[in-house]
Amino acid sequence: MQTLFTLAQLADPQVAESERILRACVHCGFCTATCPTYVLDGDELDSPRGRIYLIKDMLEFDRPASPEVVKHIDRCLSCLACMTTCPSGVHYMHLVDHARARIEATYVRPLRDRWLRATLARVLPDDGLLRWALRLARLARPFAGLFAACGLKPVAAMLRLARLGCRHVPAPRGGGWWRRKAPAAGGSPS
Repeated sequence: MQTLFTLAQLADPQVAESERILRACVHCGFCTATCPTYVLDGDELDSPRGRIYLIKDMLEFDRPASPEVVKHIDRCLSCLACMTTCPSGVHYMHLVDHARARIEATYVRPLRDRWLRATLARVLPDDGLLRWALRLARLARPFAGLFAACGLKPVAAMLRLARLGCRHVPAPRGGGWWRRKAPAAGGSPS
């Protein structure tokens, strides 16, 4: 891909690395078949190829992230399935990481989004808080429609995902369930 970065922009090592990655992309489209968000909704901007165009435009013209760019970059799952099918060896993960850093530096998210992201960042890594949140979510699940009607669609979607009949998974403690050995299926021990 042809790029139009200035020498001043290329003096920044991150921009220089992004420029090398952008130049490697030949826009063949192989990545689209393995991208879950593109397969789900068919929007070209939700494919790695589309995101590469958005990132290139944002970096090349030194623009702050727009709500449109943020929407499509945020939808990337970072599963990196696109990298497995890319015949050009485009390092998409580095490019999308650079775009996310640029978004955080130049875009002010709405208060609701900042609150939700901060809550998830606090709750997800903490087993105790996560268990507590899942219990609350199961209790609040019948009110998911109310949350959606109030404009809290992401919260409503998370509530709908909270399973009503979760099987209890024991907390990790010494010699716990992850260390138990199960016999191999299909073969006989030698």
